Amino acid sequence: MKKTLHISIITSVLIFSCFAFSFDEKKFISVEQVNTQCLSNKWQKQNLQQLKENKFTLENKVRKEALALQLLHCLAHPDTKIRDGIAFNALSFWLRTGQLSEKVQLDMYHYLTNVLASEVDDSAGVYQTFSILMLSEVSRVDRKKPFLTDVQRDYLVNIGTDFLINLRDYRGFSTKVGWRHGVAHSSDLMLQLALNPAITKTQLDKMLKSLASQITAHEQHYYINGEPKRIAMAVIYIFLRGEHSGDDWNNWLKSVTDSSPFNHWQAAYQDEKGLIKLHNTQSFIYALYATIKPSKNETLTQMVPNLEMAIKEVN
Repeated sequence: MKKTLHISIITSVLIFSCFAFSFDEKKFISVEQVNTQCLSNKWQKQNLQQLKENKFTLENKVRKEALALQLLHCLAHPDTKIRDGIAFNALSFWLRTGQLSEKVQLDMYHYLTNVLASEVDDSAGVYQTFSILMLSEVSRVDRKKPFLTDVQRDYLVNIGTDFLINLRDYRGFSTKVGWRHGVAHSSDLMLQLALNPAITKTQLDKMLKSLASQITAHEQHYYINGEPKRIAMAVIYIFLRGEHSGDDWNNWLKSVTDSSPFNHWQAAYQDEKGLIKLHNTQSFIYALYATIKPSKNETLTQMVPNLEMAIKEVN
């Protein structure tokens, strides 16, 4: 009873301590404040590093689950060795090997969706991008052993697609900070959701719309960190669900390879934003083609002719 109460108190503190509540305004999170809760007296950097060297083995389940909730704060840490190398890898490992209770999984879902729904003061741009990547791991667990309600899953689709559509931070990798990779991480969540048979066609369409919105990076950034492939993989798995017709595929492909606002793609060569649009669109359809063309899957082989036509047009 005492152990259960202890976990409940920790959970409440971890989930709500960094949020300033308002019924009228978006919640605000200060990453600087979150970072103060990443490490503790029991878990300093050297202790976490030792845990990693021990392959994240922690026999005491109560301690492990308390640490799992603490490590959520470390997704905001500016040190990639802590954020990516320890926090994300530990949480991912424990989720994938079924070492966390359903209650803790649900606590993680609430914590991470709250991060995405909030206004975050984070100059490094890592907290929300790693939160959505972590949500892809939570979503994977829900796909394999459902624990979310239909309402919670629908909220996950809504918060994930909204985040992706509104994303404008296109920073990928830097030696100093490590990965941000918001578009790629968001696409990973879309892929995991697409694999879940509980996701409806309406939700799949919403996901397609959000993925399409970032194919050209709003003509603000040349993709150089593999983002088109991550978008492409999510799109492929959405169409592999079999909820869409051949016409749906053709119409969607035409919409994302349209040259507008240019009359034709050749005109893009005379415009800086046009060149970004051309480069990113080509990268996306080439990534699609590289995966789809060699496949013997009937759904994918039927997608090839129109994709080949698109490749010829976007030139």
